[in-house]
Amino acid sequence: MHHSLESVEDPRPRVLLAVDKFRGTASARALTTALERGLEDRDVIVDAQPLSDGGEGFADAFRGEVVEVVVPGALGEAVRVPLVLHPSPRGLVGVFSVADVVGHDARRPLTPDEALAARSDGVGFAILEAVRFGASAVLVGCGGSVTSDGGLGCYEVLRGAGGLSVPVSVAADVTTDFAGARRFAVQKGVATSDLTTLDQRLRALRARYLVEGGRDVGELRGAGAAGGIAGALAALGADVVDGFTVVAHAVGLVPRVREAAVVVTGEGRFDAGSLEGKVTVKVAELVTRLDGLLVVGGAVEPEAARRFDARFVGATIVSLEQRFGAEAARLDVAWCLQRVVEEFLSLHGL
Repeated sequence: MHHSLESVEDPRPRVLLAVDKFRGTASARALTTALERGLEDRDVIVDAQPLSDGGEGFADAFRGEVVEVVVPGALGEAVRVPLVLHPSPRGLVGVFSVADVVGHDARRPLTPDEALAARSDGVGFAILEAVRFGASAVLVGCGGSVTSDGGLGCYEVLRGAGGLSVPVSVAADVTTDFAGARRFAVQKGVATSDLTTLDQRLRALRARYLVEGGRDVGELRGAGAAGGIAGALAALGADVVDGFTVVAHAVGLVPRVREAAVVVTGEGRFDAGSLEGKVTVKVAELVTRLDGLLVVGGAVEPEAARRFDARFVGATIVSLEQRFGAEAARLDVAWCLQRVVEEFLSLHGL
């Protein structure tokens, strides 16, 4: 339930569930919903808020009417994409995630040839669809793509349609620059022998975007997100923004953290990358009473946990793998998370 639905006089302590996805096992929305149900019998106010920094599950963090649009996927196949029409003071904002358009197919990874050829046209079409549904601005969660086309497909679709007709913001989940898109290409399936080709592609596109759009995406922080889709949209005039900050602002996270007696956050893998500003640590930075902070990772890297403990003294960090075993942590993540949260609340007399 949303915090604003509760009466101001309600004396019960608040528990804020502000978790990210556990990649490959459960979405942020599925986890917060399961936790919310599991805590119904406790004498607390549960405030559930799925979070994202721009990758998979980005649109889940926003409330509004959800419509489905059909656009081309990475290899040209038709994909159904949930588009959230989020009401804001300045009108409807169309919100979707690149991961839903050109994301990983759980059924099979791409071959090296497919990974090099994968295109981002569908992202451009999804933006046009959002406008067709009445969005006066569009917010794109830019992470979790299988593409490394430098955003060319998306760029050509939108340029062919006359450019961006409404303001577009790109929520990047990485800070890498445009050429840095190659860093993620191998894990998307691109062969190392094709990286030279990819470098040339990104250099040529940087030059083209500068000539046609008047913007050098080469130096732009976050332009390499989603295989360069962020850079292509920036060349068309979009703003590249920090994903977590956008979500936190849209859902009013800061006052909700301050009102909570206990804050629960978590992600699938807590490692060095988490400390560089992933959702869990960004939430931790907002918490003032650290003894009421519980951070849960599906897996937790010991060195990252040590660094977290030193920085957030008094907070609690728990690894589900360590606690319940790797199999249970993966196959029954909601149940494991539930147990840990209930124990933490009991320790706090809640």
